Amino acid sequence: MLMDYNGRKVEVVEVEVLHSSEPWSEYELLGGVVLSHKTVLVSVYRALTEKAPDGSVLYLTRSQNIVKVKGV
Repeated sequence: MLMDYNGRKVEVVEVEVLHSSEPWSEYELLGGVVLSHKTVLVSVYRALTEKAPDGSVLYLTRSQNIVKVKGV
């Protein structure tokens, strides 16, 4: 499969996630509102034709941001 990386198409393979932990970050706003946020990885890919700038394995991800609002 090809994915965009720095304006180029990079050949990647999907990597299975064996374990995850996705805690919430909480932010108290003016007026007592609490905003909770977390990023959830949807999929992880290992680049076959490209390396990270430091020469290590390059992983690309697809993620989704989740937001909850309390106290409105």
